[in-house]
Amino acid sequence: MAYYGVGLPTAIQELVFRFRNHICKANPYCTLSRLKAIFQQYDKNGNGKLNLEELDNLLKSVGMFLKIIELQALIKYFDKDRDGFLSFQEFLTFIREEMNERRKAMVLKVYDSQQNTKITSDYLRQIYKINNLTDGMKTFINNICVGDELTYEQFLEFHEELSLNIASDETFTSILSKAWNIDEKQEDTAFQEQLQNSLKQIKERVIERAGGKIYVMNVFKEFDTNKSKDLSISEFIFLLKKLELDWNKAAINRVYRIMDQNDSGSIEEQEFINFFNN
Repeated sequence: MAYYGVGLPTAIQELVFRFRNHICKANPYCTLSRLKAIFQQYDKNGNGKLNLEELDNLLKSVGMFLKIIELQALIKYFDKDRDGFLSFQEFLTFIREEMNERRKAMVLKVYDSQQNTKITSDYLRQIYKINNLTDGMKTFINNICVGDELTYEQFLEFHEELSLNIASDETFTSILSKAWNIDEKQEDTAFQEQLQNSLKQIKERVIERAGGKIYVMNVFKEFDTNKSKDLSISEFIFLLKKLELDWNKAAINRVYRIMDQNDSGSIEEQEFINFFNN
């Protein structure tokens, strides 16, 4: 079995298939939340990445014992930024197929359409009918506190569970279209205009608060209250409040996602700087 060169993809596919079987047996309802907990458990130094030894320990925990060359091949194949480690996003690619752009766009379209609706776990049960939910979707819903409104990330995670069980894009988009009464192809011109206005507003006010584009990093540091070098959604909302920007949740989440260029779930320092300098 070749691990470098021509045979790499085939060999990796075999290893990935074995790993998915092992981890699914050990964790029957592998929601994203559960996978993140597993990742963090073996990320011993807490740097958000798995090195060779940490990945080896994780694999051994689900009964999978690999040679060093196999571990090296896995990291080499899934390490997209070539830093020698596996980030959580790279780890997810390793474990499960990512939802494609068409499906993500439909989920976002649905979420944006619910500006005046509080989406809770009970509301999702009503929309999709409890008997139609997969075990992963039920587990996800049960982990949401009753009455809590779902963030966009949670809403996407729920639909990633749904997506895993549907082979056809047409079927997936049709299910969402019927459940939420949304036309996939219909453009919401009013929302697009609102979004462009929101992007203009935040650029103007942050640059004004900073005293110029070259100082926007100071605004980032001001609102990075836990000094994590990224802005969580709550820190971002606090920033909007201080800027006196009264946006609805659809605008907040869409702008947040635009600024989160690598889809990590938070706005990193360089992403923040790039946004205001483009």
